[in-house]
Amino acid sequence: MSSPWDQRYLGENYVFGTGPNEFIRRIRPYLPAQGKALDLATGEGRNAVFLAECGLHTEGVDLSAVGLEKAAKLAAERGVTVDLRQADLLALALPPQNYDVITSVFCHFTEPDRSRFLQHTVAALKPNGLFAGVFYHPNQIANGTGGPSNPAMLGTLAEMQAALNGLEWLIAEHRDHELNEGSRHVGMSSVVYLLGKKAV
Repeated sequence: MSSPWDQRYLGENYVFGTGPNEFIRRIRPYLPAQGKALDLATGEGRNAVFLAECGLHTEGVDLSAVGLEKAAKLAAERGVTVDLRQADLLALALPPQNYDVITSVFCHFTEPDRSRFLQHTVAALKPNGLFAGVFYHPNQIANGTGGPSNPAMLGTLAEMQAALNGLEWLIAEHRDHELNEGSRHVGMSSVVYLLGKKAV
């Protein structure tokens, strides 16, 4: 199973850096002290490793075998364990009510795949489980500083909230600001940030 991302992840350098996305770092006070976490489209593992460092039993899923190899290396260097799995996210079977935390950073799909995937994600959360999502806004196309070039893959704050029906919002923001994450996400960016808790 190969992925277009395999080529991007080749080499020693970590394309998006080794530290977590700033929003994932920001939500640390909301994270439970223990439990199960899932990082979707984990890539080279920066966010999954951070969740493991926070004390969560963490799984990371991605299509890229190259990215997952680097994720395993990063986890070993940081002294944590992350269960890594290669899979197509749109074909991924997630057990219902299984995770305390699910994160998804810059993982984009067109409709109807996006809503179907995100509802599947919500269903995989335990009651009171947390979903943290970071998505490029359609305004990002004009910035040209990262993300898909197809505007159909991007959603507004309201669109992303609607696709994640069933969550109570703790943070729901659309921000235009500077990003500096590795070599691929640098410069003025238009980003949707969401942290939601699954209703009991």
